Amino acid sequence: SIAFGGMMMAQAPQKEVKVTPEGAQVAEPESPIFTVIEEEPEFPGGMEALYQFLAANLKWPCKDCDCFGKVFVTFVIEKDGSISNAKVLRDPCHNYGFGQEALRVVSLMPKWKPGRQNGQAQRAKFTIPINFRLDYYKNRTKATATESAVEDIMASTKDKTF
Repeated sequence: SIAFGGMMMAQAPQKEVKVTPEGAQVAEPESPIFTVIEEEPEFPGGMEALYQFLAANLKWPCKDCDCFGKVFVTFVIEKDGSISNAKVLRDPCHNYGFGQEALRVVSLMPKWKPGRQNGQAQRAKFTIPINFRLDYYKNRTKATATESAVEDIMASTKDKTF
């Protein structure tokens, strides 16, 4: 990593693997992955739309478990806006499938508006917390669960810098 005054600017070039919707793995050319970038990548419709997408697509991953918490997922937004290299950074309920569910939903995301550095589209790393709380999923309608999940996701990311 390159650091200036304590700020990380980009990671050293590395080979990444991108999985196409058909399941084929394609090696990406070596180019830096920015962690701080002039123009941040943007989900279609903005952050509110991202929260709604997550809430609408998440499913409670296990029956009869009372585990809950935030799963942190990191991924790379490629120059064309596609998602690659999604990984779970933290999963408080790793034996119950929460991380796998978070990765499943991230893999469903549409293309993003890519980040830009010096006017050029660049690869950028993005990390999101995905909150799993049982009260959103048990004994509620999907609409109510989605509204509650959006409110909680927004609250959990209020202080976060992406």
